[in-house]
Amino acid sequence: MPPRVTIGIVSCNRFHYLKALIESARECIRYDNLEWIVADNASIEPGLRAYVDSLDFVKHRIYTDKRQPSQEHTRAMNRIIEESSGKYILLMPEDMQFIVRGSWLDAFVELLETDDKIGTICFDAQRRVTLDAYFNKGRGSLFSRWFGGAGKIYQTADGSVFTSYGSKKPGISGAGILSLTAKEKWRALGPFKATGKQTVADSSGGGEAEMLERYRKMGFRWERVLAQMPVAADIITDMQGTKARIRGNKRFGKYFPPPDGRFYYKIWDMDEMRSKLSDPAASFEDVVVPLGFELPYDAQGHLLKNPHFSADADFEWIHPSVEGVEIIEDISPATG
Repeated sequence: MPPRVTIGIVSCNRFHYLKALIESARECIRYDNLEWIVADNASIEPGLRAYVDSLDFVKHRIYTDKRQPSQEHTRAMNRIIEESSGKYILLMPEDMQFIVRGSWLDAFVELLETDDKIGTICFDAQRRVTLDAYFNKGRGSLFSRWFGGAGKIYQTADGSVFTSYGSKKPGISGAGILSLTAKEKWRALGPFKATGKQTVADSSGGGEAEMLERYRKMGFRWERVLAQMPVAADIITDMQGTKARIRGNKRFGKYFPPPDGRFYYKIWDMDEMRSKLSDPAASFEDVVVPLGFELPYDAQGHLLKNPHFSADADFEWIHPSVEGVEIIEDISPATG
């Protein structure tokens, strides 16, 4: 039996996204030892809790009674880590969909089992401009990997390739979500801690920055690696790229169920995806195919991300009078 992997999902009032994530994970992840945990932050969206309750494969359902936006994201991640029995934890926000069907998780686990210096595996589809920024593809991949800040190249038995960010990124994912990380590494670092209020850009209330600073002070020298094969992608249903973010009692951006009734994006078989791989990884623009809607691209064909907008940007109230809901009023512009 391979090492157990816990799939831990943080949820808050985005039922359409949550369902697409879980259904795509069930379709895509072919692995023999999984544990499922869903941590929901006091959602009131109709159907969400009933859906989670109906999933007999979910081992732990963690429900909070009241919203506390500045703290709830970090607390949900901490609860998942505490409750998990997996050696490795795949932490996910609900605004993602898996896009590759097959045994790719075996390769991810093999890599972590082989080298305990690896802190986090990143596996989501990155924008082309993001890949260029970190790996300097325009200067030639070999030069950029070894001299431009990125480090080692890893390969597993099935031929899967992973590239280290080297000095360009800390060895752990400070955000927690969108990472495959050994539970013992989260234990070594200690719990996530929010240090302020949510912003449009940061749902963790400063928890990501605090975790990265703690990692630096503790002196760990782990490697963060990027999978050449992206297996999941951001669900983007707004032409500004806002992802229907939940901030306080507001939802920013357009929000709708999958037009095909199940998934937002095409799901590829591993062999199909391998034909699309490039160095160091296939980009979002190369592999994400929306089903029945359009994605926001700029004039150069690059995916838009994190537009700059303020607290008076278009939003909808989740519910204007829910007891215990903290309304966030100091929303700052998103960056990145």
